[in-house]
Amino acid sequence: MRRGFDPDAAPKGLTFEQQISAAWAYHVKGVDQHTLAALYGVNQGRIAVACKSVEVALTDPRAAYNAPQQAAQNATPQED
Repeated sequence: MRRGFDPDAAPKGLTFEQQISAAWAYHVKGVDQHTLAALYGVNQGRIAVACKSVEVALTDPRAAYNAPQQAAQNATPQED
């Protein structure tokens, strides 16, 4: 283990707000998913799931009801 690295302090996932802002940066601004993953300090797969969830919520009319519940399930609560 590296000196000064605390694995318990590493982010485990994205909050709901971070998912939305990451998806916005990817879909609207064109920022690469690997760049967003590095900025948020998470695995690129977490960014991909956030982007896909928002895309489905915006394009699939059947997802309108399930989108908030789905995003809340994928979000990780913030620890203070």
